[in-house]
Amino acid sequence: MIIFHIAPVVASRARVTRWSTYFPKKYTQFRKEFKELLEKYKAQPADGLLYVKLDFYVQMPKSWSKKKTAEKEGKHCDNNADLDNYVKAALDSLEGKYYNNDKQIAMIRARKYWSSTGRITFEMEKL
Repeated sequence: MIIFHIAPVVASRARVTRWSTYFPKKYTQFRKEFKELLEKYKAQPADGLLYVKLDFYVQMPKSWSKKKTAEKEGKHCDNNADLDNYVKAALDSLEGKYYNNDKQIAMIRARKYWSSTGRITFEMEKL
């Protein structure tokens, strides 16, 4: 299991204007920081079909009381962000480092939890 110490962010749709197409700043920043973080890890892209396990530890808002923070720590995350958007953001960022293309992924297990520190855990097995 690999732990990436970066707060998970949901993948956003591209915004289209008359002059250009762009992604929102928060998602663009996440992709940039994740790419820099991945440079520390030595990995050879895997071939063949893969089974990927992802756990997202979503950072709790600082505005929450200490009581609510203690109550939610480690519990399943019930925020409004869709799990599949967290998965897309992570898999897009990992592409090219751990696998050549995300179409190699035949099976995914993903979960999201509340945490005081944001991070993503990643496991991959060949099928």
